[in-house]
Amino acid sequence: MSSFGSNSGYVDDLYQQFLDDPSSVSPAWREFFEDFPGVASASVRPPAATPQVEPLGDSGGNTATATATEEKTRVAVTAEESEEQDEKASTLEPIRGVAAAIVDNMETSLGVPTATTVRTIPVRLLEENRRLINEHQQASAQPKVSFTHIIAFAIVRALEKHPGMNHGYQVHDDKPHRIARDYTNLGLAIDIEKRGQRSLVVPNIKDAARFDFAAFHAAYNEMVSKTRKNKITLDDFADTSVTITNPGMIGTVMSVPRLMTGQGTIIGVGSIAYPPQCAGMSLETVAELGMSKVMTLTSTYDHRVIQGAESGAFLATVEGFLLGGEHFYEKMFRSLGVPHEPFIWTNGERATTVIGGAVDASRQARVMELIRSYRVRGHLMANLDPLGSSPEPHPELDLSQYDLSIWDLDRSFLAGGVAGERGPMKLRTILDILRQTYCRYVGVEFMHISDPLERHWLEEQMEATRNEEPMTVEEKLSILHELNRAEAFEKFLHTTYIGQKRFSLEGCESLIPLLDALFTDACEFGIEEAIIGMAHRGRLNVLANIMGKSLRQIFHEFEDMDPDSIQGSGDVKYHLGAHGTHVGRGGKELALTLASNPSHLESVDPVVEGMVR
Repeated sequence: MSSFGSNSGYVDDLYQQFLDDPSSVSPAWREFFEDFPGVASASVRPPAATPQVEPLGDSGGNTATATATEEKTRVAVTAEESEEQDEKASTLEPIRGVAAAIVDNMETSLGVPTATTVRTIPVRLLEENRRLINEHQQASAQPKVSFTHIIAFAIVRALEKHPGMNHGYQVHDDKPHRIARDYTNLGLAIDIEKRGQRSLVVPNIKDAARFDFAAFHAAYNEMVSKTRKNKITLDDFADTSVTITNPGMIGTVMSVPRLMTGQGTIIGVGSIAYPPQCAGMSLETVAELGMSKVMTLTSTYDHRVIQGAESGAFLATVEGFLLGGEHFYEKMFRSLGVPHEPFIWTNGERATTVIGGAVDASRQARVMELIRSYRVRGHLMANLDPLGSSPEPHPELDLSQYDLSIWDLDRSFLAGGVAGERGPMKLRTILDILRQTYCRYVGVEFMHISDPLERHWLEEQMEATRNEEPMTVEEKLSILHELNRAEAFEKFLHTTYIGQKRFSLEGCESLIPLLDALFTDACEFGIEEAIIGMAHRGRLNVLANIMGKSLRQIFHEFEDMDPDSIQGSGDVKYHLGAHGTHVGRGGKELALTLASNPSHLESVDPVVEGMVR
């Protein structure tokens, strides 16, 4: 069992489960356990006779001695303590199962001569760029990126530059050998709970350096999911070269974890927090001074094959990546399709505060320029491609263009009317509002409007809601239903009436849920009638799914018209109008009229305006 290292507790527990019910484990594990030496596991050893500790009452108050020939061990107590002894008696309990495997692992690890290198790293850039990434991930319904994901990826990249940290040690033919690896099998220390016991499982991502960040993120999450669902296999444990463990998530500032036999290095990630010197400072003071949260990394390595200088250089390389070296974040953003430039590491200058908490006039002017740029250029970075490609970042929306930096994000500036706010607001909040309003799924180009009242009204309306109306699950399902109806209609026409002249709605099916939402809101506002004028494109879809025209009648018009007829071009059905009724929430009704198209389509607008009048 010792060959499984830190995973032997998990395998022990799985073997016990196999003995109780072979069908409860996967076929791969059943095949392995059929030839497994049954007594090798601490969890299935017959329990040894356990000495029981009993209090020995002595009314005379003298000390009693333990008798070696008795099966029970007696503990000496004074007469004064004898009344409380039933509650305070000590007992010896055997260590079995997962806990016994941990004991074996720790005793085995004592044979590995290790040393540890420690480095404290500022994480301000990591923290800010992770926020940008997760804004994009949330907006595109993608899984969140954790600090550990990014740190682990930086470690993998650093191991490419320091492959010696992957080396292991092995005795072969009674002689010491170095296990020289040119790959990184990154072990992930994952805590799981099973049958009321907690166990540490360390599967590994094979050849982790072959992935870009998006693929690494997916592989990491898949391995964690497999572990939680008890679907890991023997191969997932094999040949771990370097392990990462994160006790920082429970508040541990620094750890020196044990290194298992055969591995080169184990990296401990400490908690992310401001230095203790900042404990009495307000957040405003910390922001003004430009201080960063920090994180401590430890590299515990096998000193027989790895030396301290190499470990120190390795941690320095990890820090370089986390501070944005070698375009680390730029490549990460491109891999995930984040349509922003990442923040960059700069040496911040101290801000000069003025009355009201806002910083000096020079910085304030630069912030106002940045706000205007988002309103003018923000639509160029909006995610408008239905196929999912992200737009290129625009340089005029980058902080560095205005001599601003990550150190200014927590400083307050006059908001200049952003979301209707003219007083001081943190730059971070200002940017969040502007990005979410103009750079997500709505692209708005409006700053060319000459009337300032119209412009300001649009700014207030859009920035207050961030151009996003929260929807319920029912509303989302309703939109999906309308899209499916529009798509199904076009697909049927396309496959049934091949060669017929068609003006399809394909690519613009969102028009159907848009009109449905528009008319539903019109019902709520008490509007009684709507008159529609439109071109040929998508007209049949609107007739079927908005006006309620019979599908039988629409298809009959296709059957009834000869496209080769010299009497017409075959597009008469695209000129026809209709009357219908839209039923909104609560049964409210709206009368609908789709105007017939004149021969000259440019005439449809004045025709509809005349009908309304």
